[in-house]
Amino acid sequence: MKRPLQFHSQVVWPPSWMIALFCIIYGVLTGGLCVIELRMGNPPFEISDMQEFKNIQMVILGGAAVVYAVYRLSRFHPACNWTYAAWLRVSPWTSHKPLPLGPVHPVWQDAVVIGVLTAIAKWHAHVNPALPIIAFGLTYLVLMTILLAATRRWPWFLALGFLWPALMLPCVAGWPTIVLGVALVLVIWQGHRRSLQAFPWPFLSNTNRMNTAAGGRSGLNLEMRLDGLGSEPTYLGWPYLVLSPKFNRRSIPSSTSFFISVLAGWWTYCIIKSSDMESLPGLVLTFALVAALLRLMIYCSSVAPPFNMWGRIASGRIVLTGFDKVFLTPLAVVLIGVVGGMIIRRSGSWYPAVESCVIALLLFVLFTGGPALRNWILTAQLRFRPVPAYKTNNQMLRRV
Repeated sequence: MKRPLQFHSQVVWPPSWMIALFCIIYGVLTGGLCVIELRMGNPPFEISDMQEFKNIQMVILGGAAVVYAVYRLSRFHPACNWTYAAWLRVSPWTSHKPLPLGPVHPVWQDAVVIGVLTAIAKWHAHVNPALPIIAFGLTYLVLMTILLAATRRWPWFLALGFLWPALMLPCVAGWPTIVLGVALVLVIWQGHRRSLQAFPWPFLSNTNRMNTAAGGRSGLNLEMRLDGLGSEPTYLGWPYLVLSPKFNRRSIPSSTSFFISVLAGWWTYCIIKSSDMESLPGLVLTFALVAALLRLMIYCSSVAPPFNMWGRIASGRIVLTGFDKVFLTPLAVVLIGVVGGMIIRRSGSWYPAVESCVIALLLFVLFTGGPALRNWILTAQLRFRPVPAYKTNNQMLRRV
Protein backbone atom coordinates (compact mmCIF):
# COMPACT_ATOMS: atom_id res chain seq x y z
CA MET A 1 0.00 0.00 0.00
CA LYS A 2 1.47 3.36 -1.03
CA ARG A 3 1.73 6.05 1.61
CA PRO A 4 -0.02 9.36 0.87
CA LEU A 5 3.00 11.21 2.30
CA GLN A 6 6.34 9.66 1.46
CA PHE A 7 8.53 9.47 4.55
CA HIS A 8 11.73 9.93 2.51
CA SER A 9 14.27 9.35 5.30
CA GLN A 10 14.44 9.38 9.06
CA VAL A 11 17.54 11.62 9.01
CA VAL A 12 15.63 14.43 7.28
CA TRP A 13 14.54 15.50 10.76
CA PRO A 14 17.00 17.77 12.55
CA PRO A 15 19.44 15.88 14.79
CA SER A 16 18.80 15.63 18.51
CA TRP A 17 21.74 17.88 19.42
CA MET A 18 20.33 20.68 17.26
CA ILE A 19 16.90 20.39 18.90
CA ALA A 20 18.47 20.26 22.37
CA LEU A 21 20.62 23.31 21.67
CA PHE A 22 17.61 25.33 20.51
CA CYS A 23 15.55 24.26 23.52
CA ILE A 24 18.36 25.18 25.91
CA ILE A 25 18.95 28.63 24.39
CA TYR A 26 15.27 29.53 24.07
CA GLY A 27 14.41 27.89 27.40
CA VAL A 28 17.13 29.76 29.31
CA LEU A 29 15.93 33.05 27.83
CA THR A 30 12.27 32.38 28.65
CA GLY A 31 13.05 30.95 32.09
CA GLY A 32 15.26 33.90 32.96
CA LEU A 33 12.42 36.25 32.02
CA CYS A 34 9.98 34.38 34.25
CA VAL A 35 12.38 34.55 37.19
CA ILE A 36 12.83 38.29 36.72
CA GLU A 37 9.06 38.87 36.61
CA LEU A 38 8.54 36.77 39.76
CA ARG A 39 11.21 38.71 41.64
CA MET A 40 9.73 42.06 40.58
CA GLY A 41 6.21 41.11 41.68
CA ASN A 42 3.85 43.38 39.76
CA PRO A 43 6.05 45.46 37.45
CA PRO A 44 4.47 48.56 35.86
CA PHE A 45 5.03 47.04 32.41
CA GLU A 46 5.44 43.59 30.89
CA ILE A 47 9.10 42.76 30.37
CA SER A 48 8.18 40.33 27.61
CA ASP A 49 6.73 43.25 25.64
CA MET A 50 10.04 45.12 25.57
CA GLN A 51 11.39 45.53 22.04
CA GLU A 52 14.91 44.49 23.08
CA PHE A 53 13.63 41.16 24.36
CA LYS A 54 11.57 40.61 21.22
CA ASN A 55 14.65 41.32 19.08
CA ILE A 56 16.55 38.60 20.93
CA GLN A 57 13.71 36.14 20.33
CA MET A 58 13.65 37.06 16.64
CA VAL A 59 17.39 36.44 16.38
CA ILE A 60 17.04 33.02 18.04
CA LEU A 61 14.11 31.91 15.88
CA GLY A 62 15.60 33.26 12.65
CA GLY A 63 19.00 31.80 13.49
CA ALA A 64 17.42 28.39 14.14
CA ALA A 65 15.80 28.48 10.68
CA VAL A 66 19.10 29.47 9.06
CA VAL A 67 21.02 26.70 10.85
CA TYR A 68 18.41 24.15 9.81
CA ALA A 69 18.65 25.25 6.14
CA VAL A 70 22.45 24.93 6.26
CA TYR A 71 22.09 21.48 7.84
CA ARG A 72 19.64 20.30 5.17
CA LEU A 73 21.98 21.08 2.30
CA SER A 74 25.29 20.21 3.97
CA ARG A 75 23.88 16.85 5.06
CA PHE A 76 22.16 15.72 1.86
CA HIS A 77 23.78 17.47 -1.12
CA PRO A 78 26.65 15.42 -2.65
CA ALA A 79 28.64 18.56 -3.45
CA CYS A 80 28.87 19.32 0.30
CA ASN A 81 30.16 15.87 1.23
CA TRP A 82 33.01 14.55 -0.94
CA THR A 83 32.92 11.14 0.75
CA TYR A 84 29.23 10.81 -0.09
CA ALA A 85 29.89 11.98 -3.66
CA ALA A 86 32.75 9.50 -4.09
CA TRP A 87 30.53 6.67 -2.87
CA LEU A 88 27.74 7.73 -5.23
CA ARG A 89 30.23 7.80 -8.10
CA VAL A 90 31.00 4.08 -7.80
CA SER A 91 27.42 3.09 -6.96
CA PRO A 92 24.67 2.22 -9.50
CA TRP A 93 22.76 5.38 -8.55
CA THR A 94 21.42 7.61 -11.35
CA SER A 95 19.61 10.92 -11.36
CA HIS A 96 16.31 9.09 -12.03
CA LYS A 97 16.46 7.61 -8.52
CA PRO A 98 16.14 9.39 -5.15
CA LEU A 99 19.34 10.26 -3.35
CA PRO A 100 20.19 7.43 -0.91
CA LEU A 101 20.77 9.56 2.20
CA GLY A 102 17.73 11.77 1.68
CA PRO A 103 16.31 14.41 -0.63
CA VAL A 104 17.88 17.80 -1.18
CA HIS A 105 14.61 19.49 -2.13
CA PRO A 106 12.22 20.58 0.66
CA VAL A 107 9.86 17.87 1.94
CA TRP A 108 6.97 17.77 4.38
CA GLN A 109 9.30 17.21 7.33
CA ASP A 110 10.81 20.63 6.62
CA ALA A 111 7.34 22.15 6.74
CA VAL A 112 6.84 20.61 10.20
CA VAL A 113 10.12 22.00 11.56
CA ILE A 114 9.58 25.49 10.15
CA GLY A 115 5.91 25.32 11.20
CA VAL A 116 6.95 24.72 14.82
CA LEU A 117 9.25 27.75 14.71
CA THR A 118 6.47 29.81 13.12
CA ALA A 119 4.00 28.74 15.83
CA ILE A 120 6.48 29.73 18.56
CA ALA A 121 6.98 33.10 16.89
CA LYS A 122 3.24 33.78 16.63
CA TRP A 123 1.75 32.46 19.88
CA HIS A 124 4.65 32.62 22.32
CA ALA A 125 7.20 35.21 21.21
CA HIS A 126 4.54 37.43 19.57
CA VAL A 127 6.86 38.44 16.74
CA ASN A 128 6.46 38.29 12.99
CA PRO A 129 5.57 34.63 12.23
CA ALA A 130 6.92 34.94 8.68
CA LEU A 131 10.47 35.43 10.00
CA PRO A 132 11.43 31.70 10.23
CA ILE A 133 9.92 31.04 6.79
CA ILE A 134 11.80 33.93 5.17
CA ALA A 135 15.07 33.04 6.93
CA PHE A 136 14.86 29.39 5.89
CA GLY A 137 13.81 30.19 2.31
CA LEU A 138 16.45 32.82 1.66
CA THR A 139 19.25 30.73 3.18
CA TYR A 140 18.18 27.66 1.23
CA LEU A 141 17.96 29.51 -2.10
CA VAL A 142 21.27 31.35 -1.61
CA LEU A 143 23.11 28.13 -0.74
CA MET A 144 21.54 26.34 -3.70
CA THR A 145 22.79 29.16 -5.93
CA ILE A 146 26.32 28.70 -4.56
CA LEU A 147 26.10 24.94 -5.08
CA LEU A 148 25.19 25.47 -8.74
CA ALA A 149 28.51 27.28 -9.11
CA ALA A 150 30.30 24.52 -7.17
CA THR A 151 28.91 21.90 -9.58
CA ARG A 152 29.78 24.01 -12.67
CA ARG A 153 26.18 24.66 -13.81
CA TRP A 154 27.18 28.03 -15.23
CA PRO A 155 24.12 28.94 -17.39
CA TRP A 156 21.76 28.65 -14.44
CA PHE A 157 24.21 30.32 -12.07
CA LEU A 158 24.56 33.22 -14.51
CA ALA A 159 20.78 33.58 -14.78
CA LEU A 160 20.53 33.67 -10.99
CA GLY A 161 23.28 36.29 -10.90
CA PHE A 162 20.94 38.60 -12.83
CA LEU A 163 17.78 37.65 -10.92
CA TRP A 164 19.06 38.10 -7.35
CA PRO A 165 20.02 41.81 -7.59
CA ALA A 166 16.83 42.57 -9.54
CA LEU A 167 14.91 41.95 -6.30
CA MET A 168 16.54 45.07 -4.83
CA LEU A 169 15.19 47.45 -7.48
CA PRO A 170 12.42 49.77 -6.25
CA CYS A 171 10.46 49.35 -9.48
CA VAL A 172 9.82 45.64 -8.86
CA ALA A 173 7.96 46.09 -5.56
CA GLY A 174 4.66 44.21 -5.38
CA TRP A 175 3.65 41.65 -7.97
CA PRO A 176 6.95 41.89 -9.92
CA THR A 177 8.75 40.69 -6.79
CA ILE A 178 6.53 37.60 -6.67
CA VAL A 179 7.17 36.93 -10.35
CA LEU A 180 10.93 37.28 -9.86
CA GLY A 181 10.79 34.99 -6.81
CA VAL A 182 8.96 32.30 -8.80
CA ALA A 183 11.48 32.64 -11.64
CA LEU A 184 14.30 32.35 -9.10
CA VAL A 185 12.89 29.11 -7.69
CA LEU A 186 12.30 27.63 -11.15
CA VAL A 187 15.84 28.39 -12.31
CA ILE A 188 17.33 26.90 -9.13
CA TRP A 189 15.17 23.79 -9.44
CA GLN A 190 16.06 23.27 -13.10
CA GLY A 191 19.74 23.88 -12.40
CA HIS A 192 19.66 21.36 -9.55
CA ARG A 193 18.11 18.73 -11.82
CA ARG A 194 20.75 19.36 -14.48
CA SER A 195 23.43 19.15 -11.82
CA LEU A 196 22.28 15.70 -10.71
CA GLN A 197 21.93 14.57 -14.32
CA ALA A 198 25.56 15.58 -14.95
CA PHE A 199 26.77 13.49 -11.99
CA PRO A 200 29.51 12.28 -11.61
CA TRP A 201 30.93 15.73 -12.09
CA PRO A 202 34.17 15.81 -14.13
CA PHE A 203 36.16 17.60 -11.45
CA LEU A 204 35.57 14.75 -8.96
CA SER A 205 38.11 12.47 -10.64
CA ASN A 206 40.83 15.13 -10.39
CA THR A 207 40.06 16.17 -6.82
CA ASN A 208 43.07 14.52 -5.19
CA ARG A 209 45.47 15.70 -7.84
CA MET A 210 44.15 19.25 -7.73
CA ASN A 211 44.36 19.34 -3.94
CA THR A 212 47.94 18.07 -4.09
CA ALA A 213 48.94 20.63 -6.70
CA ALA A 214 47.21 23.38 -4.76
CA GLY A 215 49.52 22.77 -1.85
CA GLY A 216 52.18 24.94 -3.46
CA ARG A 217 54.05 22.24 -5.41
CA SER A 218 54.20 22.01 -9.18
CA GLY A 219 54.28 18.91 -11.36
CA LEU A 220 58.06 18.67 -11.55
CA ASN A 221 58.33 19.48 -7.87
CA LEU A 222 56.09 16.52 -7.05
CA GLU A 223 58.23 14.14 -9.07
CA MET A 224 61.67 15.31 -7.86
CA ARG A 225 62.27 14.60 -4.20
CA LEU A 226 65.06 13.42 -1.92
CA ASP A 227 64.64 10.62 0.61
CA GLY A 228 66.68 10.12 3.73
CA LEU A 229 67.07 13.74 4.78
CA GLY A 230 64.38 13.61 7.40
CA SER A 231 61.29 11.80 8.58
CA GLU A 232 59.43 12.76 5.40
CA PRO A 233 60.47 13.07 1.73
CA THR A 234 62.09 16.44 0.94
CA TYR A 235 60.72 18.12 -2.17
CA LEU A 236 62.98 20.31 -4.26
CA GLY A 237 62.30 24.02 -3.83
CA TRP A 238 63.27 27.09 -5.81
CA PRO A 239 64.12 27.37 -8.72
CA TYR A 240 62.46 24.06 -9.72
CA LEU A 241 59.12 25.31 -8.43
CA VAL A 242 59.33 28.34 -10.76
CA LEU A 243 60.71 26.60 -13.84
CA SER A 244 58.52 23.51 -13.81
CA PRO A 245 55.09 23.23 -15.50
CA LYS A 246 52.05 24.10 -13.39
CA PHE A 247 48.62 22.55 -13.15
CA ASN A 248 45.46 24.47 -14.04
CA ARG A 249 47.08 27.57 -15.51
CA ARG A 250 44.56 28.67 -18.14
CA SER A 251 43.56 32.10 -19.34
CA ILE A 252 40.03 33.34 -18.71
CA PRO A 253 37.95 32.88 -21.89
CA SER A 254 36.63 36.05 -23.51
CA SER A 255 33.02 34.89 -23.14
CA THR A 256 33.51 34.34 -19.40
CA SER A 257 35.15 37.76 -19.05
CA PHE A 258 32.23 39.36 -20.89
CA PHE A 259 29.56 37.79 -18.70
CA ILE A 260 31.46 38.53 -15.49
CA SER A 261 31.84 42.17 -16.52
CA VAL A 262 28.17 42.54 -17.47
CA LEU A 263 27.14 40.85 -14.24
CA ALA A 264 29.31 43.22 -12.19
CA GLY A 265 27.82 46.19 -14.00
CA TRP A 266 24.27 44.94 -13.36
CA TRP A 267 24.97 44.46 -9.64
CA THR A 268 26.45 47.96 -9.50
CA TYR A 269 23.34 49.43 -11.13
CA CYS A 270 20.94 47.59 -8.78
CA ILE A 271 22.90 48.60 -5.68
CA ILE A 272 22.99 52.27 -6.73
CA LYS A 273 19.26 52.35 -7.52
CA SER A 274 18.20 50.52 -4.37
CA SER A 275 20.31 52.63 -2.00
CA ASP A 276 19.89 56.00 -3.75
CA MET A 277 23.67 56.33 -3.77
CA GLU A 278 25.04 59.58 -5.13
CA SER A 279 27.42 59.84 -8.05
CA LEU A 280 30.95 58.82 -7.01
CA PRO A 281 33.36 59.30 -9.92
CA GLY A 282 36.30 59.40 -7.52
CA LEU A 283 35.44 55.94 -6.26
CA VAL A 284 35.40 54.61 -9.83
CA LEU A 285 38.87 56.05 -10.44
CA THR A 286 40.13 54.56 -7.18
CA PHE A 287 38.75 51.18 -8.23
CA ALA A 288 40.57 51.47 -11.57
CA LEU A 289 43.88 52.32 -9.85
CA VAL A 290 43.57 49.46 -7.36
CA ALA A 291 42.58 46.97 -10.10
CA ALA A 292 45.52 48.03 -12.30
CA LEU A 293 47.95 47.74 -9.39
CA LEU A 294 46.57 44.32 -8.46
CA ARG A 295 47.05 43.05 -12.01
CA LEU A 296 50.66 44.27 -12.00
CA MET A 297 51.27 42.53 -8.68
CA ILE A 298 49.91 39.25 -10.05
CA TYR A 299 52.10 39.47 -13.16
CA CYS A 300 55.31 40.87 -11.66
CA SER A 301 55.36 39.43 -8.13
CA SER A 302 57.99 36.79 -8.95
CA VAL A 303 59.72 38.26 -12.04
CA ALA A 304 61.69 41.40 -12.90
CA PRO A 305 63.11 43.06 -16.03
CA PRO A 306 66.35 41.56 -17.36
CA PHE A 307 68.22 44.66 -16.10
CA ASN A 308 67.34 47.71 -14.03
CA MET A 309 66.79 51.32 -15.11
CA TRP A 310 70.52 52.14 -15.08
CA GLY A 311 71.09 49.19 -17.37
CA ARG A 312 68.41 50.46 -19.74
CA ILE A 313 70.05 53.90 -19.88
CA ALA A 314 73.56 52.47 -20.35
CA SER A 315 72.47 50.10 -23.11
CA GLY A 316 70.19 52.63 -24.81
CA ARG A 317 67.25 50.19 -24.59
CA ILE A 318 64.87 52.38 -22.62
CA VAL A 319 61.84 50.38 -23.71
CA LEU A 320 61.92 46.60 -23.51
CA THR A 321 59.01 45.56 -25.68
CA GLY A 322 58.95 41.97 -24.45
CA PHE A 323 58.65 42.99 -20.80
CA ASP A 324 57.05 46.45 -20.87
CA LYS A 325 53.96 45.28 -22.74
CA VAL A 326 52.71 44.08 -19.36
CA PHE A 327 52.04 47.74 -18.47
CA LEU A 328 49.70 48.40 -21.43
CA THR A 329 46.53 46.90 -19.94
CA PRO A 330 46.94 48.57 -16.49
CA LEU A 331 47.51 51.92 -18.23
CA ALA A 332 44.39 51.37 -20.34
CA VAL A 333 42.39 50.58 -17.18
CA VAL A 334 43.57 53.78 -15.49
CA LEU A 335 42.78 55.81 -18.62
CA ILE A 336 39.27 54.35 -18.78
CA GLY A 337 38.83 55.20 -15.09
CA VAL A 338 39.85 58.84 -15.69
CA VAL A 339 37.68 59.29 -18.79
CA GLY A 340 34.80 57.39 -17.18
CA GLY A 341 34.94 59.62 -14.11
CA MET A 342 34.71 62.69 -16.32
CA ILE A 343 31.69 61.27 -18.14
CA ILE A 344 29.99 60.35 -14.86
CA ARG A 345 30.31 63.94 -13.62
CA ARG A 346 28.39 65.16 -16.68
CA SER A 347 25.81 62.35 -16.86
CA GLY A 348 23.22 64.01 -14.61
CA SER A 349 20.39 61.69 -13.59
CA TRP A 350 21.78 58.94 -15.81
CA TYR A 351 24.77 58.39 -13.54
CA PRO A 352 23.65 54.92 -12.28
CA ALA A 353 23.66 53.50 -15.80
CA VAL A 354 26.88 55.31 -16.73
CA GLU A 355 28.73 54.14 -13.62
CA SER A 356 27.59 50.57 -14.24
CA CYS A 357 28.82 50.68 -17.85
CA VAL A 358 32.19 52.10 -16.77
CA ILE A 359 32.65 49.37 -14.15
CA ALA A 360 31.72 46.69 -16.69
CA LEU A 361 34.16 48.13 -19.25
CA LEU A 362 36.96 48.33 -16.66
CA LEU A 363 36.57 44.68 -15.73
CA PHE A 364 36.31 43.54 -19.35
CA VAL A 365 39.55 45.32 -20.30
CA LEU A 366 41.21 44.06 -17.13
CA PHE A 367 40.33 40.42 -17.88
CA THR A 368 40.78 40.34 -21.66
CA GLY A 369 43.68 42.75 -22.08
CA GLY A 370 46.95 41.18 -23.08
CA PRO A 371 49.36 39.70 -22.65
CA ALA A 372 48.15 36.41 -21.20
CA LEU A 373 50.06 35.55 -18.03
CA ARG A 374 51.21 32.13 -19.19
CA ASN A 375 52.37 33.33 -22.62
CA TRP A 376 54.09 36.36 -21.14
CA ILE A 377 56.01 34.32 -18.56
CA LEU A 378 57.19 31.89 -21.25
CA THR A 379 58.14 34.40 -23.95
CA ALA A 380 58.92 37.75 -22.29
CA GLN A 381 62.39 39.15 -21.63
CA LEU A 382 62.54 38.76 -17.85
CA ARG A 383 64.37 37.17 -14.96
CA PHE A 384 62.99 35.37 -11.94
CA ARG A 385 63.39 37.02 -8.57
CA PRO A 386 65.28 35.00 -5.92
CA VAL A 387 62.98 33.84 -3.19
CA PRO A 388 63.61 34.54 0.53
CA ALA A 389 65.84 32.13 2.39
CA TYR A 390 62.96 30.60 4.37
CA LYS A 391 61.36 29.39 1.12
CA THR A 392 64.47 27.59 -0.13
CA ASN A 393 65.35 24.03 0.66
CA ASN A 394 68.28 24.35 3.07
CA GLN A 395 68.40 20.59 3.65
CA MET A 396 69.93 20.14 0.17
CA LEU A 397 73.03 22.02 1.37
CA ARG A 398 73.62 19.80 4.39
CA ARG A 399 76.05 16.94 4.44
CA VAL A 400 74.49 13.52 4.17
